[in-house]
Amino acid sequence: MDKQISSERKMFFKGDQDSHLAESLRVLRTNIHFMEEKENRIVVFTSTIPREGKSTIAANYAMSVAISGEKVLLVDCDIRRPRAHSSFGIEITHGMGSVLLGDKKIEDVILKDIEENLDILPSKHLSQNVTELFLGNKMKDLLKALRGKYDLIVLDTPPLVVATDAVILSEYADGVVYVCGYDMVSKKELLQSKDMLDRAGANIYGIVVNKIDKRGYSYGNYGYYNNNYSYYEEYIKGDK
Repeated sequence: MDKQISSERKMFFKGDQDSHLAESLRVLRTNIHFMEEKENRIVVFTSTIPREGKSTIAANYAMSVAISGEKVLLVDCDIRRPRAHSSFGIEITHGMGSVLLGDKKIEDVILKDIEENLDILPSKHLSQNVTELFLGNKMKDLLKALRGKYDLIVLDTPPLVVATDAVILSEYADGVVYVCGYDMVSKKELLQSKDMLDRAGANIYGIVVNKIDKRGYSYGNYGYYNNNYSYYEEYIKGDK
């Protein structure tokens, strides 16, 4: 697939292996590894609201596992507002939605070897009902086929206040990592998000507490621990 490098977004794990942030990602990587000691894992990353840093965490986690030597696929499941490819400074012409709709073959859309051991299945914005695409057998069959080709598949999904896609996709995954921006969501919202995942039978690995303002880190520290329409409008138009 044709790709063009554009402006770089912050991939702190690649940029500074000795940083506090990179070490936090290694802790996250290790914790998830020992929670699910199996091959061909699928892990969902989600949050409650936009701008909690979910996509940044998902992309850097995927990078950290790839650097450790495992074959990794990062899948952008946020078809309403896809951003995973831009984390790596890449422009795309086709996305996963085209595969699910039968317009493109998977091999025409996957970006191979973005970094060593790391591929990306990007998405482009679709106007139709995205949830219906995930509910059908096409998504389930696609992930089943991809699972055998990778040691790890990371699913970057929309915030729960925007869509229930993460809940649906958790059925196909081994576990869920919930990203929570520090002091960005209330306890009530956090518990509501957890309840949504619990009712779907999701295996919640834990919570990444993001954007803690400490010691001057621009992204904050990352800790690992065991009115909807307006949010949707803001999410579609704004930054995540």
